[in-house]
Amino acid sequence: MHEIQNVSGLVGLHIPTFSRLLRMLKGAGTISTLRCLEYERLKFLGLEGLVLDFGGGSRTNYSQQVKEWTKCGAPFVYESANIDPNTEPTYLIEPNGLLPCPDQHYDAVVSLNTFEHIYHGKETLSKLQRVLKKDGKLHFIVPFIFRVHGHPSDYIRGTPAYWQTLLDECGFTLISTTALLWGPYSTACSVTGLPGPFKRTRIRIALTIDYLLARWKFKKGGEPKFKQDHPAVNCALGYLISANRE
Repeated sequence: MHEIQNVSGLVGLHIPTFSRLLRMLKGAGTISTLRCLEYERLKFLGLEGLVLDFGGGSRTNYSQQVKEWTKCGAPFVYESANIDPNTEPTYLIEPNGLLPCPDQHYDAVVSLNTFEHIYHGKETLSKLQRVLKKDGKLHFIVPFIFRVHGHPSDYIRGTPAYWQTLLDECGFTLISTTALLWGPYSTACSVTGLPGPFKRTRIRIALTIDYLLARWKFKKGGEPKFKQDHPAVNCALGYLISANRE
């Protein structure tokens, strides 16, 4: 399992490998490249204890994978909050509404592809800070270079510096920021949506070109870290951001 290190202000990148390429090619055209990268990284979270999925529910497109994100052998209880009754959340809440939970209730909070749909991000982070235990973990995924999408609206694409500043203002300490990125060609495919024929083949070609480009640029592989505007990470599809409640 990968250890998360406290490198404030830097963005980590999981360098493409051949084994990862095979998995990406298998998923190409079935789910988005961003989703493939998300599900891959979430397996490293090691969740345990009482966990709130903010924006989740028992009927989401990832609900069957949640247990893969947990620490092996550790106790784990899953709860969720959502404004959409179709996701069958533990707590059905109003937009910008309060969480009906006591203070310092959860060991961890996760939130996937939700904050781009929230206009009052600072207020929402403060609400999550309230229900987290001291030193509890917050893990959330947000898109960056990704097309506008609804459900119910779409407000923001924040840089790592934006999210770090917002977390600082809401009583969190940044642990890590990881770029959800395969490479520039697959990012371009995701942004355009690749209209036209042979979409799956074209995605696979882009993924393969990005893999070859990464092997040429990064001889040692691994997970190096860069400033947010470095060419290696400045076309991220999204970010996985982890923080501690102070």
